[in-house]
Amino acid sequence: GHLYGWKGVDVLAEAARLMDSNFIVAFVGGTPADIEKFKARYGSIGNIVIAGHRKHAEIPLWQKAADVLVLPNTGKEAISLYYTSPMKLFEYMASRRPIVASDIPSVTEIVSEKSAILVSPDDPVSLSRAVASVLKVPKIGESLAEEAFRAVSEHTWEKRAARIIRFMEHA
Repeated sequence: GHLYGWKGVDVLAEAARLMDSNFIVAFVGGTPADIEKFKARYGSIGNIVIAGHRKHAEIPLWQKAADVLVLPNTGKEAISLYYTSPMKLFEYMASRRPIVASDIPSVTEIVSEKSAILVSPDDPVSLSRAVASVLKVPKIGESLAEEAFRAVSEHTWEKRAARIIRFMEHA
């Protein structure tokens, strides 16, 4: 992943600042230059771990180690709102971990409140509270994670290709 502002990394870092010190918020990804800037801005927050870029094969291990996976995309930029299909979201859904995500069109076309906790974008307070709520009631997180896992089976490359072909045949 990357540490782009439109991906909401600043919002997540600010949410981490509001969380209990026993919460560890890991940021995985970024270019060397972006990692240095991010460390300068947020490296002093005690519960943030800035892991930097990792090989793609290692990412499932990070996801499985997480209690909650967060997709805090911003609502301030069109690329985030409408023009991205976050691959990370599909990986999160397949990981069987609870998801907290921004309530924006590019996310809600894939998940709903049945498969993720949706929060107002760009709101560190809502984000921190949502993460804490998932951990307070594990059964809710488990239910969301299982629904997300079930739903992701509708988003395989094969099923996407079939939908495109059907669309083209009827266009």
